[in-house]
Amino acid sequence: MIHLALAVAALVAQDSATPPLRLVAKGDTVLVYLSATPNAPWVLYRGIPGGARTKLTAAPILRVVQPAVASGTLGTDLPMAMRAVRAVDESELLRRMVNDPFAGNVLTFLSRPAATVLGRLYVDAGVTAGATYEYRAVFLAPDGTETDRALSGRVRVVDVPPAPPNALTAKPGDHAVRLSWSYPKYRGDPADLVLGFHLYRAEGAGGFRRLTATPLLRNDAVPAAYTDAETANGVSYRYQLTAVDLAGRESAPTAPAIIAPKDNTPPAIPTELAASPGDGVIFLTWRMNPEPDVAGYWVERSTNITTKGSRLNRELIPAGRPSMVDTVPGATQFFYRVIAVDASGNASVPSNALSVAADDKTPPAPPSGVTISVVARRLVVKWTASPSRGVRGYYLYRGETPAMVERITGSPVVGTQYVDSGFESKGLVPGRSYLIDISALDSSFNESSKVRASVALVDDVPPPPPSSIDVQNMSGRYAEIAWSGSSALDVRNYVLTRSLGDSAVTLGKFGSNERRWRDSTVVRGRRYVYRLIAVDSVGNKSAAAVDTLFFRSLTAPPAPRAAAAKATPTGVVITWERVIADELVGYNVYRSPLPTGHFEKVTTTPVSALTFTDRTGKLGLFYIVRAIDKSDNESSASPPAGVLP
Repeated sequence: MIHLALAVAALVAQDSATPPLRLVAKGDTVLVYLSATPNAPWVLYRGIPGGARTKLTAAPILRVVQPAVASGTLGTDLPMAMRAVRAVDESELLRRMVNDPFAGNVLTFLSRPAATVLGRLYVDAGVTAGATYEYRAVFLAPDGTETDRALSGRVRVVDVPPAPPNALTAKPGDHAVRLSWSYPKYRGDPADLVLGFHLYRAEGAGGFRRLTATPLLRNDAVPAAYTDAETANGVSYRYQLTAVDLAGRESAPTAPAIIAPKDNTPPAIPTELAASPGDGVIFLTWRMNPEPDVAGYWVERSTNITTKGSRLNRELIPAGRPSMVDTVPGATQFFYRVIAVDASGNASVPSNALSVAADDKTPPAPPSGVTISVVARRLVVKWTASPSRGVRGYYLYRGETPAMVERITGSPVVGTQYVDSGFESKGLVPGRSYLIDISALDSSFNESSKVRASVALVDDVPPPPPSSIDVQNMSGRYAEIAWSGSSALDVRNYVLTRSLGDSAVTLGKFGSNERRWRDSTVVRGRRYVYRLIAVDSVGNKSAAAVDTLFFRSLTAPPAPRAAAAKATPTGVVITWERVIADELVGYNVYRSPLPTGHFEKVTTTPVSALTFTDRTGKLGLFYIVRAIDKSDNESSASPPAGVLP
């Protein structure tokens, strides 16, 4: 794998002594490289020293501007290029190749397709071995004409393999071999075309095979070294190294370095431990340890970061599958650590503890056993608790129809009882039926399904009384009763009663829309009290609307005749003739000092006889007599009668 952070820090194409054109001869071919990614098209000329130049390019050389075309041009080198610049897609790859000079230089000399994408390479296959050529790259203006800006170089076509590396040494490690070597530093010699190195390995007495798909890049800034981490402890290995130049030519190999790794260190601490919470589970992943002999992993879990965790797996989790699913209670914090174990049983230091809590998306079981009692128009709701663990409380809902049930508790109710006092704590409406739903809520606010109960409130509220009642005497013939209805909407009927003294009779029951009735059983001269009540659909009775009536005749009896007054030793005796009239009760006697003066009544109650003695009477007074009936109708006065001696 190629990693730019470990690439050549002083690549030949970046050296101040490098000629403008890097010309690499191999066999009968010359590779013409530009020293930098061009920002304009260019054409190439070739000639012999002192001779005429021939234009080699039929069309200008351009760098690729479309990511898809660049990817197609790279072909099998595409994965290597993506890794080299750490690109995530084709667009990012092309952008980094063009805009990052260091990345562009590395890829140019590692991959001819990459150099083609960047417009930095021309392959001249029409040269003669041993001949010397001069090349000139001319840049074009936007209109396609050639400019004065050009790069030149000279090369002799000689196929010279690079010199081999020096002093390849090997140092054993745990499942790894550390290799190091030396190579002369680059001094600006145009003939020094070494780009990097290829490493070969043989196991035991077997043959060599190359380990490096792409060269280990030459870097004069740091000691040359490479760690072969794909080895087994106790196995003998032989290593050889070759130098590779820009034309892909390899040097002769170094003398073999023989080594056998040994297991004397534990694996590295597992890294990048991550957790994804699920519903009651924790998905754990971590970075696979780089050691080839890691046999697997132990996973530990604890509830406190300072305490040692308990091991979760009975067998090692395979090294190539660094993941685990742990089933745990939701919404509870746990701490996880991972330990790597190699094939020799060496255990690493535990990873840093990772704190995580599983999601809790599973609702609890609902409560049960709901009972509702009514106390003073309030609902006392009781239930049996949900059997689930971690229940935070309960939500209560109320409504009169299934479509209109709404939550009445703002926060979860703790406990198994709730008193529903209705709107503004004024109690619920008597006579109505209610649906009560209850659900359980856990610590993650998952809500269970609802259990439902219903209750009907007894209608114990009497309706408002009739708004008015009016009793009229209809010419002494009968009583007419009229009323206005109650404002209640559920009035079933009205009940009318009549009282005379302490006795009362029910006159009738009337429909909710009736408003009038005639009482023809009244007797003149009696005072009645009428009461009207409203009765609702469940029998609640309102207060009574009350009116009184003194039922009487409206026609007074005739006036008495022949009234006379005579003084006697016991007082003045007044006499008169009988009055013939229905319902006559008697007579009232009045006196006055003048025949036309104000007469005052001298009888306390009506006199039934035709005579009356005024014991305080005397000569000089005048008397009149009036008849009175049961209806308290009083007749006109008899003619005044003066007192005779």
